[in-house]
Amino acid sequence: MNANSADRHDAGRRDILARGHAALRAGDVTAARACFATLRACRADDPDALHGLACVALAAGRADLAISLAGQAVRLSPQGAFHEVLARALLARGHRAAAQAAIRAACVCQPDDVPVLLACAEIMEATGDTWAATEAYGRAVRLSPAPALRARRLHARFLWRRGQRDAAIRQMRDVARRAPDPAHMRELAEMLLAHQQPEQAEDVLRAALARSPDDGAALSLLGALVFARGQMRPAAAVLERAMAHDPTAETCNNLGLARMALGDMAGAARVLAVAMDLRPDDARIALNHATGLFEGGRVAQAGTAYETILARNPPPDRDTRARARFNLGVVRLAQGRLRQGWALWESRLGFLPAHPSASRLPRWDGRALPAGGALLVHMAGQGLGDAVHFLRYAILAARRVPVVLEVPPPLRRLAATLGQGASHPIKIITHNTDDNADAAAQCDLFSLPHLLGADSVPPFRPYLGESPWRQPDGRRGPLRVGLCHAGNAAYRFDARRSIAVQALSALGAMVGIEFVSLRPKGRDGVDPAFVRHELPDGADLLDTARLIATLDLVISVDTLSAHLAGAVGCPVWLLCRFGGDWRWSAAFDLPAPPLLRPASQWYPSLRLFRQASLLPPQQAWTQVMAELCRALQAWATGRERA
Repeated sequence: MNANSADRHDAGRRDILARGHAALRAGDVTAARACFATLRACRADDPDALHGLACVALAAGRADLAISLAGQAVRLSPQGAFHEVLARALLARGHRAAAQAAIRAACVCQPDDVPVLLACAEIMEATGDTWAATEAYGRAVRLSPAPALRARRLHARFLWRRGQRDAAIRQMRDVARRAPDPAHMRELAEMLLAHQQPEQAEDVLRAALARSPDDGAALSLLGALVFARGQMRPAAAVLERAMAHDPTAETCNNLGLARMALGDMAGAARVLAVAMDLRPDDARIALNHATGLFEGGRVAQAGTAYETILARNPPPDRDTRARARFNLGVVRLAQGRLRQGWALWESRLGFLPAHPSASRLPRWDGRALPAGGALLVHMAGQGLGDAVHFLRYAILAARRVPVVLEVPPPLRRLAATLGQGASHPIKIITHNTDDNADAAAQCDLFSLPHLLGADSVPPFRPYLGESPWRQPDGRRGPLRVGLCHAGNAAYRFDARRSIAVQALSALGAMVGIEFVSLRPKGRDGVDPAFVRHELPDGADLLDTARLIATLDLVISVDTLSAHLAGAVGCPVWLLCRFGGDWRWSAAFDLPAPPLLRPASQWYPSLRLFRQASLLPPQQAWTQVMAELCRALQAWATGRERA
């Protein structure tokens, strides 16, 4: 072979090698194998061909074959890259010590080769030698030229995995500063978010989007951040932009949740269905889709969906399993299957923070306690309206054991009016006191129905307030009607629960009725101009109960005011969203005379004004408000005649 032929042969060989490794990087194992096999057909002991075929075998999941091929390549030509693939193959087969020896040999062959050092760091970390991994990452970063950022980025991830989060963020900031491309800035934002620095993460994401406005991944991350902050409308707008550029399953999922929170149940169902198609094995997405079914009034279908999630094999992660069981419990409660519902509802304890007493006191089992011992009943994870509703079970518990009831400060004075019908004392404390030394067991307030074995709604008698509500006698003047048109704006489905002030205008035109606000003045926006404010500044729930005692009627959406009025025995007209809270399902309706609204087993003085169908929030209350105005005017007219 003359010099020209040899040069052409070498050039052809280099080209085949390059094409083989390019195919490997692209994931085309078949093309890569063909290239390296061609070289080996020309020369059976070609170390480059053997190395290439070892890489192909490893990529194809044949680590055993890779070990054989790489071993032959190393014996023929002990290059660092050949030792590296041998080390990776040995590690894949579980030969940790041999893998460490092989990668150390690679570093001896090429001590200043950054890719070899990075491979050494990766393998040493995987085999538990974090000191050697730290040294290898540090040397790779020092040897990398300034424009080369791969070593710095991998080092930042290593620091993050090691729990050195501040150092990881500093390194990642340096990477993003040197090369502010979207991928680097997104990774920095993800670190900041996970490190509880959402404001800084948002700044990074907005800077990334200023450079690349159509970066779907950055838009999706920003939308998720705004969603977590509770700003649903801005979150939905950002996520819709993300959908236009990169409709990933996570983007669809978050947009579905945002639309659900805004009351666009149909739009939520559409994008959650897309998310399920994109990622059918993701139980979290299936869980959100099932929640949409329930909120949309499709209770039986939601139950089936939750059961399907729980029957998955392999099962979902622990948190998702607990949430699916809890949500299935809500379905069973809505269906009136209380015993099963309460048992499933206990699954909330698997994803809510534990009360501090749970680490030092046993959980109550519903039985008698040792002499002198009391049951500490605490609250977690639910709102004040839920607390008022469940306080009836504290009285039932006090028929078995003495109770120490821990409540938030706004509820303390009102809770002190509990106790009618209890055999044992109920002592009221707040969470910032230590007055629970007599406690021998503990449980959550919302666990009491399960622990007491409740399989039906307890017989009702007013259980809160200084005295049961009585119809005011001999009072002249207009009807006094308490009004609460909106709840806590932080509640996930508040857009469907609350009523816009503009939709209440017909109430203001009614004659012979005086409306009194049951909301603290200035809370979450404005009240209608026609309502009076009589609650004192800093009012607690006892103040509110005292005000309710002066009213003829309370009209409320599904919030604290409805529960409080019901618990003191005041007439309540509840404005209930379609597919709303399980307590207001038809399973708990009391028989009602023709043409009258159904009452509730939970509060016999409560009448239900339900939305008849699923509509967007801006339309959903039109029919209910018309029916409410007719009923209210008829009542006011009847009172005048009487």
